[in-house]
Order: sequence, then C-alpha cells, then structure tokens
Amino acid sequence: MSQLTVAKKQKQYRVLQYTCVGGEVISVLTPFVILGAVNADKWFKSSEGWKIGLGGTLALALMGIAVFLVTQKKEKGSKVTDGWITLIVGWFMVAFIFILLANIMDQIATIMLFGGIGLCGAFGLDLTSKTFQAKADLYKASIVESKKDKLKEQLEKDLAVEETKKIKIKVVKK
Repeated sequence: MSQLTVAKKQKQYRVLQYTCVGGEVISVLTPFVILGAVNADKWFKSSEGWKIGLGGTLALALMGIAVFLVTQKKEKGSKVTDGWITLIVGWFMVAFIFILLANIMDQIATIMLFGGIGLCGAFGLDLTSKTFQAKADLYKASIVESKKDKLKEQLEKDLAVEETKKIKIKVVKK
C-alpha cells in the first residue's frame, strides 16, 4: 500500500470535512424522520384518508424550529463550540418543560428529545468537520509554502548561472 502524498492527504481531509457538514444536516433530520415513520398511522392517517394529525404537525413544526436554530447558530458563530452547548442545553430544557405539561405536550417532548439527540450528533460532526478543515488548510498552506521555496531555490540557481555568464563575458572582452 503506497503512502498518500501531501496533496492527497489535503484532499482527503477536505472530503471528510464536507462529509461531516452533510452529516450535521442528516443528524438533525433523522430523529424526526424515524419518529414520523414509527408514528405514521397516528400522525398522518385518519379514517377519512391521508391528513396530518396533531403529532405530525407538531413534529414538522419542531423540525422546522430545529433547522432554523441550527441555521441561526451557524450565522452567529462563536469560538470553540459555536454556540452548540447553549443550543443543546436550551433545547433539552424546553423539552423537559414540555414533559411537565402532559397529554399533547407528551408528544412535543418526545419529538424534542429525539430531535435533541440529532442536535448532539450534529454538534459532534461540526467539531469533526472543523478538525478536518484545519488539517486540510494546513496541508494546503504547506504545499503553497513548499512551492514558493522550490521556486526561490530555482531562481537563485538561475541568477547564479547568469552572474557566472556575465563574469565570463567581461573576462573574455579584456
């Protein structure tokens, strides 16, 4: 098995970075899709045919809120956690408040708890994505620096050859 070149490593880290970013979206949406599939009869079907029930409506609304919060978090941006910890704590806090409200709120809480699991997964993938991005950027910068060094060495050699030619021409003319 051959070793990866620096350029291939940089590309590999960049691919992993973008894969993790895509995984964030999937991580946020997956719990809602699973809950919708498990509760499809209760949430989406009625005796009159297909229609979205209360639980389905709540799931879709809360999924929209989750997507909005993640989008808003990405826009603000902060240091190491990018606001993820605040988002996750706030999300679970609201989920546990809904547990206390009973009946209809029981469905909201269940949806939010599963959605919170997706948010935690997205947070982990966001951190991983940033790690891969940093590695890919480091490789890219190293490649550029190495090319500059090689160019500088080549220029120095070329200038030395030109100086040698000039000296020979002056010596020959005398």
